[in-house]
Amino acid sequence: MTVKIGNDELILHIRKNYRNCNISNAQLGKQIWQWLQENEPSAKRLGRDQQCEWGNSEEITSETTLPKTATQFQISLDVLPQLYKQLSVIANNS
Repeated sequence: MTVKIGNDELILHIRKNYRNCNISNAQLGKQIWQWLQENEPSAKRLGRDQQCEWGNSEEITSETTLPKTATQFQISLDVLPQLYKQLSVIANNS
C-alpha cells in the first residue's frame, strides 16, 4: 500500500516539533528526498513543486519556517515510522 505525502507536511512536522532547527526548507527537502531514495526503493516524486495549501504569505513562509511550495511523493506506507525517525535525526543535526 502506498501513500502520497508532500515535503510541506514533513517540513511542517519538523518546524512544529524541532523549533531550533535552522536548516533551510530547500536543504530539508533535499535531505528528505535523498533518504527516501536510499531507503524506499519504490519512492516516486510526483511532478514538480506545487504551491502549499497555506499559500505563500510572507507572514508564515520563509526559508526557515514553512515552505511556499513543495514536492509530493508516493511512498510505501510501511516506511513512515522510519521516515519520521529520520526527520528527528535531520532536525537535531542543525
